This record gives sequence, structure tokens and C-alpha cells, in this order.
Amino acid sequence: MSYRWGLSPHQTLPSVVLEGGEGTSLLASCPPQCVCETRPWFTPQSVYHQARTVDCNDLLLTQVPAGLATDTQVLLLQSNKIAQLSRELQGLPNLTELDLSQNRLASMHQAGLANLSCLVTLYLEENQLEELPNGCLQGLTALEELYINHNRLAAIAPLAFTGLSSLLRLHLNANRLRSIDRRWFLPLPRLEILMIGENPITRLAAGSFQPLGRLHSLVLAGLGLREVPAAAFQGLAELESLSLFENRLSQVPTAALRHLPLLKFLDLNKNPIGELQAGDFQGTPCLEELNLNGLEELTGVAEGAFDGLPQLAKLELSNNPHFSFLHPAALRGAPALRTLLVANGALGLLPRGLLASLPSLATLSLYGNPLRCDCPAAWLGLARLALVEPQATLCAIPPGAAGQPLREGLVGGEGQGCPPVFPPQGWLEKLEVVTGGSVTLSCPASAEPPPEIYWLGPSGERLPSMRRGRQRAGGALELAGVEPGDAGEYTCVAWNEAGSASHTLVLEKVQSHFVVVEWIGAEPPQASAPRWASATMRIHSPHLSYTAQVPLGSRQVNLTHLQPATHYEICLTVVQGHQMQRACLNVTTAGLVGALVGRRVETVALVAISGLLLASLCAVLLARYAGRRLRELSCRRALKPYHQPPATLHLGEIYPPLISLGETEGDPSPLPAPPPVPHIDTSKTHVWQP
Repeated sequence: MSYRWGLSPHQTLPSVVLEGGEGTSLLASCPPQCVCETRPWFTPQSVYHQARTVDCNDLLLTQVPAGLATDTQVLLLQSNKIAQLSRELQGLPNLTELDLSQNRLASMHQAGLANLSCLVTLYLEENQLEELPNGCLQGLTALEELYINHNRLAAIAPLAFTGLSSLLRLHLNANRLRSIDRRWFLPLPRLEILMIGENPITRLAAGSFQPLGRLHSLVLAGLGLREVPAAAFQGLAELESLSLFENRLSQVPTAALRHLPLLKFLDLNKNPIGELQAGDFQGTPCLEELNLNGLEELTGVAEGAFDGLPQLAKLELSNNPHFSFLHPAALRGAPALRTLLVANGALGLLPRGLLASLPSLATLSLYGNPLRCDCPAAWLGLARLALVEPQATLCAIPPGAAGQPLREGLVGGEGQGCPPVFPPQGWLEKLEVVTGGSVTLSCPASAEPPPEIYWLGPSGERLPSMRRGRQRAGGALELAGVEPGDAGEYTCVAWNEAGSASHTLVLEKVQSHFVVVEWIGAEPPQASAPRWASATMRIHSPHLSYTAQVPLGSRQVNLTHLQPATHYEICLTVVQGHQMQRACLNVTTAGLVGALVGRRVETVALVAISGLLLASLCAVLLARYAGRRLRELSCRRALKPYHQPPATLHLGEIYPPLISLGETEGDPSPLPAPPPVPHIDTSKTHVWQP
């Protein structure tokens, strides 16, 4: 049942008859370039309908087109240039869905949404909205879906959602919100889905979501949360799905999860969780799927870590590069487990009897691990399982079986034990750490039965001691408050009844250095600071290259986390009216001083280092526009040492990969002296925030 609005060759009036409908003759018109037809439409409850649709997407419109039929139900205005609506929509009493995403709306008052009492779905994504004032949507009494992702929302008034008692889905991802106000949710008793990820919200208050007693799904991804208060999820008794993807949680928020008795899906991917401990998921007995992928700090899973999960069917533990230990009783509380995904880690083998203890297990993923094929006892029960990527699930040990598929490479008898062995490659041998910081030393020895592990410090002392340090499940050693005297060799010793093995790591403290780039302008000292249209800085090295915006009026940028022994080209470009100013500076950082040699260096411990060294002078060639061409002027550069370091930009936190810091051995070779130019005040320090 479709139609196109407009005149046919045999019509003198713009009329159309809906076939298969109620036989009603409807007067209609279709704006130029738009497509008008009946299309399938689904309600938020997935109920199918036929809806009269006007599609005006991607037409670069600056206003709502005239001539819309009064019986329009779906109006699509995505990807246009509409900055304001007044009463254009008031003649559409049956409007059910409105898509204004990817336009130029800067405030809700410009959206022209008054009295759309039949509107069910509203898309306002990718506009320029900065705030939601009180009552800005109160006329939308039938609204069930509201999408305001990817705007500039920094403020939502306490009563912004007044009148939306029918709302089921609210999407606020990728805005600039810094906190969550429980008063937002008081007018939303029926809300089922809330997405508020990718906002700079670093803390949750107790009871933040308490008014949302019917909420089923909550997305808090990418907020920067370091912890979740025990009472943060109070009132969410019906919540079934929770995403805490890509936050900064160092441990499972066990106390908070206990308020979610009906939780079925939990996403903790990409958090710096170092260890899964006993009872971490107690209180979530209905959990069916648990995602623990991309945990860069995870080294081991302790006994009873998954206790209290009788309905758990799928467990994902993939892409955890330092995950080397799974306790034989870690999964005793998950008897219904059907899928276990443990790809791309540091596991050498599975504990003996683990597979046999999981009668429902059907699918197993192990590819990308340094698997041992000289310990068949660890793989009892493997034959009945479906392996994910079996041809990529390869043996790493012993050397004679290396590179063979696991099932084909198993060698040896079913003895009672297998001695400890360390991975043949990918084994970190050197770590760098900041004074006063913390570091984790991994010990990925595989053995059957699991080995006992202890550490010897630089002076031969056994660790962890009562003074400092903690040993995780699986043997990884945590050191906090690292001091200069802690540098040296640390030896991990692993042993069981079948034998022993050891490996030594080097802990190294390196110095922190940065480069302060300062530039001088051509205006007289008494002139006000110049205002340019744009200013960019480009940093280029053999390893990476990127360009970022410099704040207007800035005269100084502090660059940190530079790579040692690396040549950098730093270029500043300023556009002011018809003038362009550009200058470049070459800097070569020194190598690490006193570095101990290891076979492999990887970024496992966070490398942020202390101290303040010399940095280099930067200069700017001042260009003047004359005779329809640009002329570069000489520039002068200056390096300014500080007793207190200025505000810094940690490049590694913004642009991957994370780079170790280097040191400059004095200033770079000076440039030729520039012609005298009036000096601009450079006393103000700015943070470079691209």
C-alpha cells in the first residue's frame, strides 16, 4: 500500500486514494524534492503500522518546506541546515515521528515543538543544543522516544522533562553533562531505557536513578567513573541490562550490583580491573551474560569469582593481554555456562578438570593464547566442545608442537603434573614507573597443578612484605608508592610438585621531561592581545603525526610524554584575517639515561615520570600579507624554565599510542637571529586542549 503525493496525468486536483485502507479520499500535496509515500512504521513496542511519510532528508533545507499535507504522520528532515522552526509543524495534528537530527538547532525554543500532542518519536541528534530548560517539552504528552545524542548539552534543568509521563526511551549520549540530577527523572515513571554515556560524568550520587523503578536498560559507558557508590542503583529493582563499558573502574562494583536482583546482562569491558575476586558478582543471581573483555590490567581470576551465578550462560574474557591465571574453582558457581570466550590473553592452559566441571559448556574460544600442548591432563573434555577458530588455536609450547592446532599438537601422557613454564614470547622484561606511583609485575607461569608463586626483590628480600606490596591471585605483584630505591631486578619464582621456574624483570625509574613552546607576536606592547581566526599546531615524528587546535590568544603550549631519542618537528600556523603566520621548530629528545637492557619493552605499567628538565625554544615566523602573497618573516623562539611546571598536555592520553617521556640534552641549535620585533606579553600560561 504505497502512494506518491502529487498530480497524476489524469488529475486536476492533488488527490490520492489509499488502496486497502478505509476507502477515504485524501487531499494531499508533496513539497518539491521530497518523497511522499506510505511506509512501514514500528512503535517503540515493535507494533507494525503503515504511516504517511514525508522524506525530506539530505536536501540542505534551511526551513521546513511548505505544502505539507495535514495527514502527515512521519516527517524526516535529517541532514539539513534548519536553524529555527516557528509554527511550521502546527498544521500537522497527526504527526507521530519527527526527525530533526543533523541540523543547526541551538536551543529548544527554536525547535517549534509546541502542541504536537500525537508525537511519539523525536530525533534531535547532532544539533547544537546547549541546554534543556524547564518545561521545554511539556506539550509532547504522547512522546515515547527522545533522542538527543551528540549535542552540546551542558545543563538540563530539574523540570526539563515535565509532561513526558509516557516516555519510554531517553538517549543523552555524547554530550557535555557533568552530573546526573535525580529530579530529571521524577516526571518519567514509565522510562525503560536510559542512555547517558560519553559524558564527562566522573561521579554518581547515591540514589541517582531512584525514581526510575521501571527502568530495564541503563548505559553508563565512557563516563570516566572510578567507582560506583553502593547506593548508586537504589530503586532499579527491574533493571535487566547495565553497561559500564570503558570507564576507569579498578574493581567490580559489587556492593552497587546487589541492588539489581533481576540483572541479566552486564558489560564491564575496557575497565582497568586488575583482578576478579571471590564473590564479585554475588547478588546478581539472574545474570545470564557477562562481558569482561579488554581489561588491560587483568592478571587473574580468583577462587569463587563467579559464585552465585546459577543462570550464567555466556562469559567473555577475551582481549585481556595479561590474563594468565584462572583458578580451578573460579567457575564453580556457574554450572549453566554454555559459552566461554577467553581469546587473546596470556593463558597457557586451563586448570585440570575445569572443562569436565561445566556439563553445559558447548563453545570455547582460546585462540591468541600461548597454549601448552605438553600437558594433556589440562585439556580433558576438550573433544566434546566446539572450538571458535580451531585452526587459529595454536600450541606455543613445547617447541616441537609450536604452531600446530591445539587438538593436533597435544603430546605426552596424562601424568599427574606439569612443571611451571613461562610464555616463550610476549613476556615483559622491563617496566618504567613514576616515583610515588604504582606498578603491577605479572608472573604468567602455567603449570598443573597451579604453581605456588613468590617474588624476590632487588636486595634478595622475599615479597610482598608487611611494609608494602600485595600479591594477586595467580601471583602478580602490586607495588604502591614506588620510591627511587625500588628500582632494580625482581624475580618471580613459580613451583609445584613437578618442578620450578623463575623469571626476572627490571623495574626502572626514568625522569620526566617536557617541552614548553612559546611564541612572540608582532604587535606593539601596548596593543591588546591579537585575535586570530584560527591557530593550529602540528607535531610530527617518525612514529605518529597529528594536528590540534590552539586556544585563541594563547602564547604558550606545554608538550609532555615525548618519546625518547626521537626527532620532532613542531609547526605553528596562525590565520588572522588575510594573513597567515607559520613557524617550525626541530627538536630531538635524548635517550633514556642508565637504561637496563631487556629483550622486550611494552607499555604495561603506566609510564608517567617525574622531574622537570630543560625544554626547547620555539619560534614563530611572522608573516605579513602584501601584494596578494604571503611573506614569511623571521621569528624568535624562547624556552622558559619554570619552578612550577605550567599546565600540561599529556599527549599520550589523547592520541594513541601512549608514549614514554624523553629528555632533551640542552637546547636545540639556535636559529639565526630574527630582525627586531615588538614583544607581546607571554606571561600567561594556557592548557592546550585540542
